[in-house]
Amino acid sequence: MSDIILVHGACHGAWCWRDVIPGLEARGHRVRALDMPGRGVPDDAGGLTLADQADTILAALDGPAVLVGHSAGGLSISAAAQAAPDKVQHLVYVAALLPRDGDSLGEMMQALEGDRATLPITRTENRLGYCFDTDGAGPKLYNGATEEQMAWALPQICAEPSGPHRDRIKLGAAFDALPKSYIRCQQDLVIPAIDQTRLAANLPARNIHDLDTGHSPFLSEAKALTALIDQIAKEG
Repeated sequence: MSDIILVHGACHGAWCWRDVIPGLEARGHRVRALDMPGRGVPDDAGGLTLADQADTILAALDGPAVLVGHSAGGLSISAAAQAAPDKVQHLVYVAALLPRDGDSLGEMMQALEGDRATLPITRTENRLGYCFDTDGAGPKLYNGATEEQMAWALPQICAEPSGPHRDRIKLGAAFDALPKSYIRCQQDLVIPAIDQTRLAANLPARNIHDLDTGHSPFLSEAKALTALIDQIAKEG
């Protein structure tokens, strides 16, 4: 079985994988969900970088692991993989940004071509980050989930440091050579399916999987997402 590291996207935390972890553990995997640095954007978050996210991931690894990144977490796991490719068994992108060398999160989001919902944000008082405005955000972030699931998730959304989103990722041959899979969410209102298809275009067709749900399958389709991560981990 595999060591699996779960990495959240923007304004989320390790909490969002609540419904995925038990199923993976029941299948024999060792599973850990991580908080990226700067949750809530304290006043010392101004110097945080994408490299800090990579270091947080790598510090959790004992040996080769399957790194799973959701949304913005795609850049986090990519940076970790480039820094220490020997510690990566497989990279799994869940409705995530799969970058190329020189990309930044901000520019990748601006380059999205599909029809997407507007997610209003508010700036933190210290101007070092932002947070999703949760008024009305549930149906956009969590479409496909139940009202009960949304009511659990929305209060846990937190402020996100902006610094790592501005960093340009540096990727090379070590990253390119690693096995990667992509899980597309066909009803995604944040990173549209047409853009997910474009981001995953260089992957083998057998490594691209689909879920008929919105941006957050860890909430709306946890069992199906768990089964796909398990399948990918077992296939290597």
